[in-house]
Amino acid sequence: MKLGFIGCGVISIAHVEGLEELKRKGLETFELSAVCDIQKERAENFALEVEKRLGKRPVVYTEYHVMLENEQLDAVSILINHDLHHTVAEDCFAAGVHVQMQKPLAISPSFGRKMIADAKKYHRVLTLSEPSVLGAENVAIARAVKEGAIGPVSLIMDYATVTLNRGFFAGTPWRHMKGQAGAGWINDHGVHRTHFFTEINGSIDEVFAYTEIFEKELSNGKVTINPTAEDTAVTVFKFKNGGLGHWMCATSTHGEGTGGVWVYGSKGCLRPGRHVTLEDGSKILMSELIERYAPDIVEHPFAHSYVELWEAITENKTPISSAEKGLEALSVVFAALESATIRQPVKVQDILNGKKHTYEDTVFEEMKLPV
Repeated sequence: MKLGFIGCGVISIAHVEGLEELKRKGLETFELSAVCDIQKERAENFALEVEKRLGKRPVVYTEYHVMLENEQLDAVSILINHDLHHTVAEDCFAAGVHVQMQKPLAISPSFGRKMIADAKKYHRVLTLSEPSVLGAENVAIARAVKEGAIGPVSLIMDYATVTLNRGFFAGTPWRHMKGQAGAGWINDHGVHRTHFFTEINGSIDEVFAYTEIFEKELSNGKVTINPTAEDTAVTVFKFKNGGLGHWMCATSTHGEGTGGVWVYGSKGCLRPGRHVTLEDGSKILMSELIERYAPDIVEHPFAHSYVELWEAITENKTPISSAEKGLEALSVVFAALESATIRQPVKVQDILNGKKHTYEDTVFEEMKLPV
């Protein structure tokens, strides 16, 4: 099948690495035949990198409408700013093209619901590239927990703080503006975590959070902005199965960052990227976990995303990283943002069905949309 990329920015190389792994393993599914970016030089440089890694240079475009019209594409991977996801996806569906969306699914839950409805309207596949639940290690973790390797989960803790020195995350100012990103670090990084939480332990019922903007001005020396999206979030949540969680993320920290996930069950603790420690002190390494629970899954998460896209198109197989699961993960993030706005606990279902949207309305206002 012929594949196109819309957007050749920071994350695009990781996607090419995924396609490269599939090629090495003889599991080629897509030919990356066209790429598009509004910055022609960036698209040209990216096309050269694709040729180096995959053996064929894709055609370069600066307007995705032209790419959709000129190329007989089967699918596209959309790798652009969050506020453009729903518009570009609908244009692709209307052109008869299947879509893989780079996380988060959309800038907000309302637009996520629209994208899923649009995919059904045009009878096209919509999958999500969410590396936190894809690839052999992440699949092994989820399968191990679901099969009782550490017993019923009672507590999940997640910490993710980074030091930007009042600069921009990934060099991109838009990530700090809620009218373009939906929120700050809680949506850029945090949605990875909420997707992971729900994948390993089921749906989250209720969320309570505090958020703040501590850094009132950010600059890279050339561009200076006054961020409108939070830079610090402290959140607690309750799973439908009774388990509890604590989740904290910030880009406002200085001097030292931290990161890590602890999943506690009745039989032990799981540390993603490290090991499982059982109550008798014995350890299970990640390599052992993969061999036991996910020997059938490719290692690279983005390689896995293209396997999922292929199987969804050709076999009508429901992906692990589905649009529906992506919407649920996004709704957990917006439940936290809603809670911080109205100062009370929020049910995730109330965000999923659009019943509560006080915070989301502020995103619309910044996008210059009617609320």
